[in-house]
Amino acid sequence: MSSTNGARKKRVAILIENNFEDFSVQIPRTALEKAGAKVTLLGSRMNDEYKSKRGQISFKPQATASEMRAEDFDALIIPCGEAPDHIRANPFAVSLVTEALSQNLLVGAIGRGLQVIVETKQLQGKQVTGKHSISSDLKNAGAIYKNEPVVVDGNLISARQPADLPIFTTELLNRLKLNIEGTTLPEVQDRHFEWWKLGEGWGGSTRKEIVKALNTAIMGERYTLEAFRQYSYRVKDEEFRQLLQEITAGKEGHVKLLEARLKDGFNEQISWQAVGSEAYAILQSLLQSEEELSIWRRAIGDIQTGVVDTYHLCGRLTDLLTVTILEKIERDLADYEQRLTDLYRKSSGDKVQPPMPSTFAAVS
Repeated sequence: MSSTNGARKKRVAILIENNFEDFSVQIPRTALEKAGAKVTLLGSRMNDEYKSKRGQISFKPQATASEMRAEDFDALIIPCGEAPDHIRANPFAVSLVTEALSQNLLVGAIGRGLQVIVETKQLQGKQVTGKHSISSDLKNAGAIYKNEPVVVDGNLISARQPADLPIFTTELLNRLKLNIEGTTLPEVQDRHFEWWKLGEGWGGSTRKEIVKALNTAIMGERYTLEAFRQYSYRVKDEEFRQLLQEITAGKEGHVKLLEARLKDGFNEQISWQAVGSEAYAILQSLLQSEEELSIWRRAIGDIQTGVVDTYHLCGRLTDLLTVTILEKIERDLADYEQRLTDLYRKSSGDKVQPPMPSTFAAVS
């Protein structure tokens, strides 16, 4: 049920194209409609049905960017995912966003949605955030990039990723002077609040999904912690052994962070699969070659698997506190990967072979 938010409903447009990120449309759309706003999905043509990145939802547009004008709305939202590549190629969509920014309408963009803002050539001197992989594009367009969940500069609100969406949407509601009956919105600066609870109510990650993601990460880190400990027992190269021991210590820290989040944030214990992952690693090590080159290849492959799995988990959750931990783990693993591969090339000379992970990817 929505509360009374004035005589005229606030009008909000969300630009959509194929492969939009599921939560970046679902969360703001649901929250705005609960607050009594009229939300219009704008596509490039009416006879398309646009599917989300993970294929969980699809929408038919209610209008197109061609016939609509900025003054028809109070706010405009650009989702993330792969959709911005298509949106920025539509001159009518770019023109609509340009008009909105020029007329001081509220414009919100998430992740790669900022690439559409780049096309408007109105980012000079603007403070923004966005997906880290496009930070150079934003800086080259004259923006001041800030790695923060949500950045507000005038009428432009930007966010980085799905984990930021509950805060982003709260900021939208505040700026539009909208509220939802029975829902108390926290201060957007509160980084200790369990934002996933708001997100879940608006169609974001469920408690069950977040707990599962944490257990997936714990299982991966526990397995590789023991695997790298076993590798360190078998190698002869002292520099390699020291690096393996450093990685093992780092992974012990990762496991503590993840398990504390699982317990303190959700009052949950780790799954039996996670508990058994260390024993599985020991068993695997007994069956694998002890040749030093093979250990190099397994170590690099295992680290790469962890980097990519963690990256995917970060993009699937609307829980900022959990994703902050996962992002730290991803950065650490990427650093380990770089150091391992540098040392591998130094030690192997012309015998370099591709990585050989000892496990399958847990997240795709």
